[in-house]
Amino acid sequence: MNTSELIDYMSEKSELPKSECRELFDTLTSIMQSYFDNETGVLVPDFGTFTVKEKKSRQSFNPASGEHVLLPRKLVLGFTPASQLKEDLK
Repeated sequence: MNTSELIDYMSEKSELPKSECRELFDTLTSIMQSYFDNETGVLVPDFGTFTVKEKKSRQSFNPASGEHVLLPRKLVLGFTPASQLKEDLK
């Protein structure tokens, strides 16, 4: 499902115009993004938890050049589904 399909489905289920659903979707994603930018997680009850995790810098090997390189620290987004969602998917 892509964004436009999701917005169409939201509009159908909520009986709101697509323009309002698009605005709600954009607002939700921008709020979540601001929390991720602050390295804070987002808990969505009965769905799951989005967390920002840090991968520390580390040494790696580039096989093409034969050099050892230092990979910088980076942040990755993780998701842990709620236990009820896990059960529903089984």
